[in-house]
Amino acid sequence: AVVSTQSTGEQSVCEGDYSGLETIMKGIVKEKQPFQRLVMTKEELLEMFKYNEFKVRIINNKITTPTTTVYRCGPLIDLCRGPHVRNTGKIKALKVTKNSATYWEGNSEAESLQR
Repeated sequence: AVVSTQSTGEQSVCEGDYSGLETIMKGIVKEKQPFQRLVMTKEELLEMFKYNEFKVRIINNKITTPTTTVYRCGPLIDLCRGPHVRNTGKIKALKVTKNSATYWEGNSEAESLQR
C-alpha cells in the first residue's frame, strides 16, 4: 500500500511502528477475514474514493470500462484485479522488514508517497 504523507498530512511509518503493525496484522489473520470480490461502476468508485486524490487519478486514468472489480477484506475496500486467498487465515507468516518512499508514478516532480 502506498500512503501520501505530503498531501494528507498524515503521520509516516517508521521502524518503531513495525511491531505494532505486525500485531494488528496477526489479529487480522486470526479473524480469518474473507476476501470478497465486488463489481462496481466507475461512478460508484469515484464517489467511494473521493477522499483519496490518488485513487481518483487511477480511476479516471486507468479504468476504461463501465465497471471494474474491487476487493473487500474486513473494513478495507481497494482497487484490485485479484484473485486472492480465500481469507486472511491462509496467511501463515508475516514480518514487516522495511518501508520506503517513492514519487507518484516515478516522477520526481510529483508527490512523495510512503509504502
